[in-house]
Amino acid sequence: MERQLYSMHNNIRFITNQRIEEKEWQDIEQFFHYVDRQWSRFSSSSEVSQLNQLLIGQTLTVSLPLARLLQRAIHYFEQTEHYFSPFLLEQQRANGYDRSFPFRRAVESEMNLPPEISPFLVEGCEVTRVGGGTIDLGGIGKGAAAMMAAQRLRKNQSRGLIEAGGDVIAWSDDEPWKIAVTDPKTETEIAEIRLRQGAVATSSRMYRSWKVGDRTNHHLLSGKTGRPIESRFVQITASAPQLYEAEVMTKLAFQMTESERQNKLFKWFPNGRLLLMDESGKMVAEEKGGQAIWTG
Repeated sequence: MERQLYSMHNNIRFITNQRIEEKEWQDIEQFFHYVDRQWSRFSSSSEVSQLNQLLIGQTLTVSLPLARLLQRAIHYFEQTEHYFSPFLLEQQRANGYDRSFPFRRAVESEMNLPPEISPFLVEGCEVTRVGGGTIDLGGIGKGAAAMMAAQRLRKNQSRGLIEAGGDVIAWSDDEPWKIAVTDPKTETEIAEIRLRQGAVATSSRMYRSWKVGDRTNHHLLSGKTGRPIESRFVQITASAPQLYEAEVMTKLAFQMTESERQNKLFKWFPNGRLLLMDESGKMVAEEKGGQAIWTG
């Protein structure tokens, strides 16, 4: 059975082995309405925007799902030595990403370096600003919403899949799911990942890109510099036990050399795997211990 809804500027697909009861579906729809209202950086009344407007020392009580997501995001920010950062809203705007997609051209503005410590302290549902920096949950927010919905569905569904704009979380007591990876240029299938329990996230620097003069900017920013990541890879897919992990892994992999991925990324996420596609279309599979040319 398949159902869909639109949230976070993406179509969200829900595939389950049994029909989702109408009351449960209504609860899921309400949850994603909450996500759109409260996690968006584009809405001035959202909880995220209210947090960004806090002065140092001020505290805001937020909803429990957002508090838990912020704790998780801060954990990855600190664990990954700031390669991953959920505090890049100011830098996204300075690079030209100051409105919802689609748009083709933008103007840059002066930019500060990203924060080196978390600007927020989270204690329960109380969030206090302790430094400079602004929240943009981006992909980890999308992944968190999908994971929370999956936790609810798994109680009554032995087999299910949620797909949200390139992110997939899947579970099955039987046959594994076959997850297609597509070429960012042609949108044709180029690889298949088999998954019984876990998650897949894909990031591409061709997606959500725009022109600034003669240069192309994109939404994948370095957590250390705040600038669009420069990489020979055009797309990276990560698989991991949790969608949070897969989301973070793709951002790290774009910024790291092969040696750094082995010594750092796979130390932090030892059960993760990567599929990296360069500008020529060549694909390399990578996991803890080494890499190999992808043959399908």
